[in-house]
Order: sequence, then structure tokens, then C-alpha cells
Amino acid sequence: MTKILFICWGNICRSPAAEFVFSDLARQRGESGRFFAASAGVSDEEEGNGVYPPMRRLLAERGIDCAGKTARKIRREDYDAFDLLVCMDEVTIGRTRRFFGGDPAGKVKNLLDYAGRTGEEIDDPWYTRDFDTAMREITEGCGAMLDALSDEVTLDLSSCRDRAEIYAVLRREMAWQDWYGSNLDALWDVLTGLEHRGSRFRLILPPPDAEIAPYANLVRETFREAGTLVEEEK
Repeated sequence: MTKILFICWGNICRSPAAEFVFSDLARQRGESGRFFAASAGVSDEEEGNGVYPPMRRLLAERGIDCAGKTARKIRREDYDAFDLLVCMDEVTIGRTRRFFGGDPAGKVKNLLDYAGRTGEEIDDPWYTRDFDTAMREITEGCGAMLDALSDEVTLDLSSCRDRAEIYAVLRREMAWQDWYGSNLDALWDVLTGLEHRGSRFRLILPPPDAEIAPYANLVRETFREAGTLVEEEK
């Protein structure tokens, strides 16, 4: 399960909206069991307060009930507890990184980056009073983020004749850094690393009588054990 913490300033407008919108989109796609979303703020000034009424109304219009959600500040343990810390703007990105003393695992992200809007921010509607635009951008970012995390990749190993050719396909199609080796342990590390959390892979295997088939089956089992295998095609 991929655990996501959405972060804004006070945790009463943007980040709770992202929490509930993302969860609702995952539910609509039948992927609720693959993701856990929560939210927090970089400030404690709204601690204990509910979702701000204009944002709560917009959520309600989508059939989303946010009753019971109260604001909280980010906590030290959040860095290890969550796979992704997704922020709304550069201010919250900076404060989040400072709070955790850096970002060694590369978990801190900007939501709109997932939508191809690199570096763009979702303005705080507390100040702009433009809740509709904020909700629209949050929905855009959450949808694109869900697409990225739910990405299904087809790996065609059917013509591979040896291990080198198998790993050439894997390196080309996956987030496989140069320093990773070419073995099953390296494959496990790649599959369970942050870049492929939530990814799903469809394998097209070599023919059963191919010389490489036994090793290809070990590759398949590694995908299966990592929980990333969709199905095999032969």
C-alpha cells in the first residue's frame, strides 16, 4: 500500500481537499486498497479545526463527506510513516523539508508536477478566496498523480535469449538506475523502491521451451512477490 500525506499551510483547505479527492478517485477506480491518504499542515495555527466551510461545500457537491477531519501539524514520525509527502506550493515544500531536516529519500513532491505543470503552485484559497480554482487544480493534480502511481507497464520479454537481454528490457522500461546490478536482488530493490510504488507490470514471457524460460520464470516470481504483477502473457 502506498501511503500519501498531503501538506498545505494550515490543513483546513487545500491538503484536506486533496486527501479526500484523491481517496475518492481511487475508490472510483477500484483501487482504494492500494492507497492510504491523509493530510497535515506546516503550521499549528488551525490545529483541531475542521475543513474550512467553502472547501467543505465543494467536497459535498462531489458527494464527499469530510466530517470528522480536523487539522493537525506534520509530525516527526510522518517522514518514515508515509511514502510521499505531497505539497501545494514552494512555501510548504520548503517548510516541510526544513521540518524534517532535509529529504534524503526524495519523498517531498509538488502536487501539480504530476500534471506536467512543473513548479506551478496551488494558491491558498484562504487568501485568494478562489476555492473553485483551487479545487479544480487539486482534482487535476490528484488525478494525474493517481495515473502515475497506478501506471501499468508492459514488459515484452518474449524475444529475449539470455539474461543480458532481459535486463536490457527492464533497464529501458523501468526506473533502473545505473548503479543497480543486473540480478534478481536488484530487480526486487527497483520494484519495491519509491519510483515504482503502486506501479503494475504486465509480462510477456518467452516461449516455455526457450532456453531462457526458467530464468524468465524467476523474474516473473520476483514481480509477483513484490505485488506488482498484473498477469503473464505467453
